[in-house]
Amino acid sequence: MMSSLLNNVLAEDCRNQWSMSRPLLVLILLYEDFYRSLKESIICGQPVEKQHTMAQWFDDLMLGIERNVSSKNKEKFTQNLSTFRRDVVNLPKTMAYSTDSTTPSPPFPSML
Repeated sequence: MMSSLLNNVLAEDCRNQWSMSRPLLVLILLYEDFYRSLKESIICGQPVEKQHTMAQWFDDLMLGIERNVSSKNKEKFTQNLSTFRRDVVNLPKTMAYSTDSTTPSPPFPSML
């Protein structure tokens, strides 16, 4: 469920991030080990030169987030998720094209 929500927010044309952010935060807080594993998988799927940037974006996603589901915490996570999504969506625009292809790599491998 967590990977599906994250995939919807980041890879699909998600118009209502608010409705995705609420259950995603709960799942991240409940299943921290799975979240860490998913995060590492996504980071490792990036070109080496982009891995540090992606790792920083994941750190920023949880910046200021407490281990609770208070309204203030949920709002902060929604803001962080919006910034995270913007950065990830713009990642291919900052990637150099390879000489044998005119299509950049996707921001992360499919998580499904």
